[in-house]
Amino acid sequence: MAIILFFLVLAIVALGAAFVLKLPGAARGALIGLAVSLFVFGLVIGSSVVIDENEVGIVHKQFFGKPLPTGQIIARDGEMGPQAEILGPGWHFGYYPFTYHVRVDRVISVPSGQVGFVTARDGQPLPGNEMFAPAWESAQDMLNPVTFLAKGGRRGPQTTILTPGTYRYNTALHEVTALPALQVMAGTVVVIKSNSGLRWTPADGKGDLVNGVPLVPRDHIGVWAEPLTPGGYYLNTNAYTPTIVKTTQRTYTYQMGKTTSNTARAGKNIAAAAGSSGNDDWSVSVRSKDGFSFPVDVRVACAVEAKNAPYLVALLGNPDSVVQDEQEDEKLEVLEARIILPAVRAIFRNVAETMNALEFVNRRSEIEALATQRITAELARYRVTCDGVYVGNIHLDASEAGRKLIMTQTEREVAVNQQKLFDQQKQAEVSRAQFVRAQEEAEQQRQLAAAEYKVRVEGENAKSQVARARGEAESQVIIGEGRAKAYKLLVETLGQQQVAQLELLKLVVEGKVQITPQVMVSGANGGGAMDALAGTILRQSVTPPPPSGAK
Repeated sequence: MAIILFFLVLAIVALGAAFVLKLPGAARGALIGLAVSLFVFGLVIGSSVVIDENEVGIVHKQFFGKPLPTGQIIARDGEMGPQAEILGPGWHFGYYPFTYHVRVDRVISVPSGQVGFVTARDGQPLPGNEMFAPAWESAQDMLNPVTFLAKGGRRGPQTTILTPGTYRYNTALHEVTALPALQVMAGTVVVIKSNSGLRWTPADGKGDLVNGVPLVPRDHIGVWAEPLTPGGYYLNTNAYTPTIVKTTQRTYTYQMGKTTSNTARAGKNIAAAAGSSGNDDWSVSVRSKDGFSFPVDVRVACAVEAKNAPYLVALLGNPDSVVQDEQEDEKLEVLEARIILPAVRAIFRNVAETMNALEFVNRRSEIEALATQRITAELARYRVTCDGVYVGNIHLDASEAGRKLIMTQTEREVAVNQQKLFDQQKQAEVSRAQFVRAQEEAEQQRQLAAAEYKVRVEGENAKSQVARARGEAESQVIIGEGRAKAYKLLVETLGQQQVAQLELLKLVVEGKVQITPQVMVSGANGGGAMDALAGTILRQSVTPPPPSGAK
């Protein structure tokens, strides 16, 4: 405007000089031409707008147009008010300050890791049952104000988002807000509750109803039946509400004086864990068939599979959100407070009421298997996988009556064990006596066997001696008969006297007869050789041999 006024003043001065000064016709014509040129140049320069490459021009028409219809914000046909068309980088002319006002804004940049959420101030109204405008095939068509209005764009929140980049848009029509992109971490999935898209009806047969909430395919309104797995997603988290569900194993531990799980706890049980007194809260308390009440330490391991996460979201909302449990007066996960803990308590109480207290204690492993079976079946109704139920300590001694019962049982067991010990000692003594008797009998049997063997040996020796004597006798007989026959033959051949002399010589040769006479034989006939020999033989036969070893 100032530029136009400046050149207008110059033109008026030039025109005034042309008429006031007495100039020749040619000079006056030149001044009038200069004045007109200055005026036109001022109008052209004053109506120009320069837009930088990182800017956008928003045109507002102030005069010379029809007023905008009621409820309309952006002018489509030259009405007064914000115009649909925007000014891009460069020089633009014809936007006279007394008719138009051009506002220069900066283009928007959506940084990496974020998305641009778009809201339209003008357009067709949303249907009464819709929260977001239908998605556009192209984000550029959505941001083009002329295309947006011509194709019936809806005012209000837009489903289509802007991915990271730089965008030039009509700031009078659209508002862009940067939002973080959706990041799905490992060990989790994201269930999407869509507020925009196609309407699902039971007649479509494309989804299931869970607690009145439909499980639908993508691009439908409702809970998507297929969760988003770990990764990054450019998603309009205003139109698509994400619910993060853990798929890792969940462990819930219920112990004497405290209840713990993989969620931070508060309330009485945490106070008990910190050492405060006066807390009689037992997480899993049972009553036996014989009327004893006592707590049981229980640990439950379970998991939510990715494919079952949408069902839980439709059933519970956010199963991992923390709520105040009225019964426990502490903060628990929704899944634990509404499904896990009630199932554990009910099943253990049902099992306990069929058994006596001591029977419950003594059948711990059997109870653990039975509880695992029942809790697995119960959690399967909610599509939660049970990995195991483990029974820890059974605190029957938590009450005075329970301690007395355990003491009675202990004394009974001690008495039974003592009786068994006495029986074993008695049996040991009997066994020892039997062992000693067996040893004695074995010794006697050994001696008897030795005696029998000795008798048998002596009998065999006697038989052997008899046989040997009989053999020697028979041998002597045979030898004697042989010698007799030999002597008889010798006598028959040589004569009796010659045989006698021959035998005598053999005795002399063998050294059995001494040649030197030791016996003198005399007689009336003066003795003879035969008499001397006979005397010698007779002396040797009556003289005992010298003792063995005598020289």
